[in-house]
Parts: sequence; C-alpha cells; structure tokens
Amino acid sequence: MMQSGLIDDWRPKSGRLTIIRPSEGARAAVIRARIDPTPPSFQQDAYLEMARTAKRAGRRFDRLILCAFTLGGEPDIEALARATTIVVRRHDAFHSWFEIDADFRIHRHVLDAENIELVPDAWGEIDGPMVSRILQHVTPGPSSWDCFTFAVIDHGGSFTVVVACDHLNCDAVSGGIISGELTQLYFDPTAEQRLATVPVASYREHCGRERSRAAELEVSSPQIVEWADRILTNGGRLPSFPLPLRATDTQGSVSAASSRQVLLSGAAAEKFEAQCARAGVRLVSGLFAAAAFAEYEITRRTSYFTLSPKNTRSGDAERASIGWYASLIPISFDFDPAEGFAAVAKRADAAFESGRWLSDVSLHRVVELLESHDGFEVRRGWVAPMLSFLDMRKLPGAELFSAIDFSFFGSRGTSEEVYTWVQRTDDMIWMASLYPDTEVAAASMARYSNVLAGVMESIAHTGSRVLTRDVVA
Repeated sequence: MMQSGLIDDWRPKSGRLTIIRPSEGARAAVIRARIDPTPPSFQQDAYLEMARTAKRAGRRFDRLILCAFTLGGEPDIEALARATTIVVRRHDAFHSWFEIDADFRIHRHVLDAENIELVPDAWGEIDGPMVSRILQHVTPGPSSWDCFTFAVIDHGGSFTVVVACDHLNCDAVSGGIISGELTQLYFDPTAEQRLATVPVASYREHCGRERSRAAELEVSSPQIVEWADRILTNGGRLPSFPLPLRATDTQGSVSAASSRQVLLSGAAAEKFEAQCARAGVRLVSGLFAAAAFAEYEITRRTSYFTLSPKNTRSGDAERASIGWYASLIPISFDFDPAEGFAAVAKRADAAFESGRWLSDVSLHRVVELLESHDGFEVRRGWVAPMLSFLDMRKLPGAELFSAIDFSFFGSRGTSEEVYTWVQRTDDMIWMASLYPDTEVAAASMARYSNVLAGVMESIAHTGSRVLTRDVVA
C-alpha cells in the first residue's frame, strides 16, 4: 500500500543525504525576473491570501507536498542534478514567483528558463526521521521563487529520490509527473530529446485562461445559478463535517493531525465494487452513496452535500503539465435510506455528473459574485470538508509507482475541517484523512471512519440494505 499522510510521519531509511537546490546564479537571476501581468489562479490566490494573513501576524505559512520513490543501485548524483534541472526548466510553474508588496498586493515575476540550474550539496549520513525536518527547513515558503527542493538518500545498494514542492506550484498529480520524468531522464540517455518532442502545457497560460473565462460570468450565468442553488439549499453555507471537531469554547487555527484506515480489503473490496457495478454506477458514485448512508447513521439527515477535488487537466499537453490544476465538484442529493444502496447510488451518480459540469467554475469566483446576496453566508477564506476518490489501479504508470515504492505526504500546516482521500488499490479500499489536531476531532474522526467502514462492509455483503453500525463512545 502506498504510504501517505503527514511529512512528520514519513520514515525513510537512513543514508547519505544530498540536497539538490537552485544555484546561486539562478537565485541571483530572480532579482532580474520580469514582471508578468498574468494573475495567479484562483487556488493560488486563495493560498497566497492565507500567506498574506500569516505575514501580517508575523508567521510563516506554507503547505509542502513531498513525493518519494526508491530505485536500485548506487546513485549518480550529477546525473540526478541534471535531470532535476531539465524538469524545472521544462515546466513553467517553476518559473514564476509572486511578490506580496507592502499593501499586500500580488505581483507575478517570471524567470527565464535558461537561467535555472540546480546543484547538489552533500549533507553526509543522516538518520531517516531527520530528513523530513531538513527538507522543511531548507525549502522556503510560497513568497520565494525557489520554494522547491530535490533530495537523494543513498542507502548503499539503493537510493530514495525525494521531491518537495510548495503546494503553490504543484498538486498530487504533479508529484507523479515529476517522479516519472526524473526516472526516465535518469535511466534513459535519449529521454531528454524524447521529452522535448512531447508538448507540455503552460500553467501560467492556464491561469490566464481561467481568469478570462471567470470574468465573463455573471450572477445570472447558468453555472453560477446552479452553484448558488446547492449552497442556498444548505442554508447558504458550505457543507461541514457531521461531527464536532473542537470544543465549543475554542477559537483560532490549530495544526493538522492525520489518520489512515482500511475500509475494505480483499474479497470485501471486490464485493463492494461488484455491488456498484450491479447498481449501474461507478465505484466513485458508490463511495458517495456509502458516505451519505454513513452521515445518515450519525445525524439522521437524508440530504447529502460534499465537495470533491477535481484534477482540471484536459488534453495531453495539460496532462503532462506541472501546476495546481484543481477545482471542486459539488455533490448534493436527497435520498431515502429505505430505498437501499442501488437507488441511492444512482442518485449519487447523477449528482456527481451534474456537479462535474459546475466544477468548470471555481468556487472562489462563485463567492466573489454572491457573497453580498441575501441568504448567502459563504465568504472569502471559506473552509469546507472535502472527500476525494482515486483508483490507483487506473493511473498511468501505476505498475511503476508500485515497483518504486512511491509515497506521498503533506506538511502539517493547519486544519479547520476534514480532508479525506479514499483510494482503491489492488487489494483494498482505504482512506487517509487530515483533520484538526484536537481530542474532539480525533474521537470524531475515529467514529466517522468506523461508521463508513461498517456501512461499506454491509453494502458489500448485502447490497440491498445498510446495517446500523454507529456506536457512540
């Protein structure tokens, strides 16, 4: 099973550590980087706003994404440094940086690719648990251009390659793209020439297109109307986790905690997937139906509303591109638990399909247009729980990721809500979650995970009904 969770929980093998970072010449060139009028994407803008808020309070803010994979043999450090330079030059998400001026306005600067070079720096023998601390220390936050680091841990006979990048410039898919390209460039002498013939989309141009399309939208635009309908039906608010996450008398941000749980394994996972097929829906829709039943077990609510992250890449060139290509799918439907799984799964499937159309519009733009309207309670800086599903078996290069022990982690940061990633692998369906690091949230997360696992087990074995499994501790 692929490892995932918080960077603090990552436990690589010890070894000789080499950090690969931009050269002094590259960092000096940043000073001369030209100003570009292209605004950040909506996701980046919201992220930078959190950074601005932290700056006002005198705090550092960042969300580091870390991917790691292991290769056999002794590492050729110079070859790996050349490979990282090629990757960073190839993808223009690495060429921009955003200056936050004294008035907290954002300005994009763009560095010419030919000025970028990465160089290795040997750190000597390092204990595995210390590596994550070092990487978080040497990688600056989103207000710096060089908010990315590569590393190699030489174990003797094998080595681990590490990619650490601020969320500003990459997403989970980006980690897979970077890892795949680095592996090709390292092992295949012809890979650089071959990759040069493969078109890769500009993330900066994507940001410009997103903003241009959003500027054409009005309150009366069909997608804005549909977004508003879902939110207003929920009392003008975004969804929230069905259980408490902190004591009622506490305020302010708290750090994030994480958990992992196997929901179904072996034959039970196969039976759940078969029940979804029998109902005529995809596995992802069956998951949302199960989540609706789980919330019903906890709250007795018969309306389900959640947000699910979506990778917005389209076309081969964007699918090869690094950047934060993300939007949200609103999934909202009413259901009668007595109808049974198949009927509810069909409702979830229809809601998922209609929500995918709305994900072409950023929720941030929806809030910009509607926050002053009566009954609409969502404001800039909103937070909401998110439920994501990924079928690891269907990812391009899935066999490679398994063979190289690919792992994915995020920095602790802060968390006000629950973010859950459910994954289907060859032998199980499992979930990883981030949530506020409080005793209340830990108890609620354990309860919710157990209820969801029980619901899915019941669906797998009965198909037509769901057993009440919720037990309050």
